[in-house]
Amino acid sequence: MNLLKRQKSIVDVIFMITVFGVFMLSALFVVLFGAKIYKKTAHDMSINFNSRTALAYVTEKMHQHDRRGGVDITIDEGKPVLKLTQFVNSDEYCTYLYEYEGHLKELTAKGDVGLVKSAGKNILSISSFTANKETDSLYRFNIVDEEGNETQFYVSLYSYSDTEQ
Repeated sequence: MNLLKRQKSIVDVIFMITVFGVFMLSALFVVLFGAKIYKKTAHDMSINFNSRTALAYVTEKMHQHDRRGGVDITIDEGKPVLKLTQFVNSDEYCTYLYEYEGHLKELTAKGDVGLVKSAGKNILSISSFTANKETDSLYRFNIVDEEGNETQFYVSLYSYSDTEQ
């Protein structure tokens, strides 16, 4: 009786192929599920980035112009425009934030030039931008990105007072 030289049968070969096949299918499913999870995570991060970028950008611009008469909301062609005003060497400059052709845009121009929407710089792809003045120091914004995800936020002007700053 020779135990070391056992002959392989067809059952042993089929068993080894089956075990190898199960291993390969398991590995394939792990890779496919991992790719699906990665794709969803990347998409969620993109949505989060867009909403946070819009929120941070508008908030920071408003806080930079946080003085009496520095922030105003106007309507141009039926759409709201955030108008931020500052004076440099007694010259008035206006920065406009608005939605135009699917983008949040920014344009800075001398106060007497006015708004030329097509001349603005693209900041972020969006489908809608609305701005409302709730009180003298509180503004509400609603931004909808190109996928329909809505970000609503409020910005409060901290230095708003009766004296010119």
